[in-house]
Amino acid sequence: MKKYLLSFLLSFTFGTLFAQTYQMKVVKKGGEIVQIPADDIERISFEASNAPQPATQYVTLFGVKWATGNLQYDKGTWKIADHQWDYFKPRYGLHRNASEAYKFEIEQADDQIDHFNFGVCGSNALTYSKDVYGNTTKTDIAGKMYTDDKFLNKTTDFEQAAFGDIAYWATKGKYRLPRYAEISDLVQKGKWQFGYVIVDDNKRIYGYLVTEPGEGEFAMTIRSPKEITQDDLSKGLFLPCAGSRYDDTKAVKYAGYGGYYTSSILFEDSKDYARSLSFDNDGVYDNNGENCRNGNSIRPVVVE
Repeated sequence: MKKYLLSFLLSFTFGTLFAQTYQMKVVKKGGEIVQIPADDIERISFEASNAPQPATQYVTLFGVKWATGNLQYDKGTWKIADHQWDYFKPRYGLHRNASEAYKFEIEQADDQIDHFNFGVCGSNALTYSKDVYGNTTKTDIAGKMYTDDKFLNKTTDFEQAAFGDIAYWATKGKYRLPRYAEISDLVQKGKWQFGYVIVDDNKRIYGYLVTEPGEGEFAMTIRSPKEITQDDLSKGLFLPCAGSRYDDTKAVKYAGYGGYYTSSILFEDSKDYARSLSFDNDGVYDNNGENCRNGNSIRPVVVE
């Protein structure tokens, strides 16, 4: 472990000319002061922390290990959300009408972001400009990074990367964007239950829980909402209705109505729309595309 994570100040306490004493004075953040007599110090060193890294958390569905939260940038730190239902500034409750949901805007903060343009990473990762996005068809960017928006100049240098798989870049290779086939498997083979997770003060966050059908069951979408319990969450993948960022601004719309999750590739005939998983209380879709200029949610998968 690091001996001290904070800056320190050496101060010397002088007595008489013939009785000079020394102390090391360490001032920690928060004001706490530690003083150590110089005679008691053998050496001073700063050592990197060897604390174990937290285990990768995931839910396995149809052979794919899905992260247990959306990708987030949280005040200088890239992470997987603490809970499956988490997204910044959530809309509690449910919008049943698309027009109403579009008018309901939630502005993302500059230091808490979880909606991202397609194909950006590095210095472009946090952009909300409609002019900055990856725009080359037929290139699957899962687990790949580039220096250009056409995905021509591939790089393995995380410092040089400016476009590509943001999940791979942000997690230093632990996670990646889901491939379209993986999203399609969820939609075509999964059991989808619309519902809500109850959080603080009995507030509800809506979304879909995806599980593998049990014995005697089959793929289906159940639109009638029910409470999603902690036991349910331990067995499946919960994707919140986190909305989408629109119109070259920080405004997130459709939160509490729909969820829009991009894959790692564009439609074959489009430079503007990424193949995506989308859903609302009317159903679940894997054949829709989301505008690359908009900011959408990302549910990464584990790199193996």
